[in-house]
Amino acid sequence: MDTALIRELPDTFDRAIVRDATRKPDVALARRQHTRYRELLETAGYAVEVLPGDDTHPDCVFIEDTAVIVGGVAVAARPGESARRGEVDPVTDRLEDRFEVVRIDSPGTLDGGDVMIMGDTLFVGRSSRTNEEGISQLARVARSQGLTTTPVPVSGVLHLKSAVLPVDEHTVVVTPGTIDESLLSDLRVVHEMAHERHSFSALRMRNGDVLATNNAPDTTEKLSSLGLSMVPIDVSEIQAADGGLTCMSILIDD
Repeated sequence: MDTALIRELPDTFDRAIVRDATRKPDVALARRQHTRYRELLETAGYAVEVLPGDDTHPDCVFIEDTAVIVGGVAVAARPGESARRGEVDPVTDRLEDRFEVVRIDSPGTLDGGDVMIMGDTLFVGRSSRTNEEGISQLARVARSQGLTTTPVPVSGVLHLKSAVLPVDEHTVVVTPGTIDESLLSDLRVVHEMAHERHSFSALRMRNGDVLATNNAPDTTEKLSSLGLSMVPIDVSEIQAADGGLTCMSILIDD
C-alpha cells in the first residue's frame, strides 16, 4: 500500500512564516481542515503515517518542503528559510528505513515545494527558497535515478507548486505570468481562471482523484470537463499561511 507521510499541526501554527500577514490562520479550524485532509488521503487508499508537530517550528505541517523522493533516494532538503531547517531531521529519520538519504549541502538551498516530477523529468523551481546550487545538487541525484532536470524560474510566488500543479500524468494547472510556459512544452497546460488567481491548489492521489481547493470552483469545473475526478476540500486556514494541498504530505509509492 502507498504511504502518505504527514505531520501534525503545531499550536504555534498562527506564527507560520507568511508573505502577506494580513490575517493569522485560525489554529483550531486549521486542525479540523487538516483532519479532513488526512481522511481524504485514507479514503484514496493511502496508509497515513503521522509525525508529531513541533511548536518550535510553526510551519512543520508543511512537510513537503523537508524532503524529496527521487526514485530510490530521499533527498533531505535545506530550506531557504533558515528558521525551518530544524524541520528536516524528524522527517528524514522516518524515511531512512525506506530510502538512501542524500542531503543538500550549504550553500545549496532547496524547498520540496519547488520540485515536481512528471514522467522522467524533474522540474525544479528557481525561487526565493531554492537556489542554483541546490538545483545542481538535486540534479546529480536525479541523473543517478535516470531522470533529467529542468530548472524553472518562478516569479511572484513562493514555490514552483504555488504556480504549477500536476493533476494527471501529463496535465498541469498553471497560474499565468508566473513561469516561462515553454519549459512545459511536453505537458498539457490548463490555466487557472483569472478571477481565482492564487486560489487553486490541487493534489493528485493514487486512485486518480484530485483534491482541489473549494475556493476555486471554476478552475475545478474546467478540469472536471476534461474528465478528471475532482474532490473539493476547504483549506482556507492552510492557505492563510501560504500553504496548499501538496504542502502537507510526502506521498510514497510502495
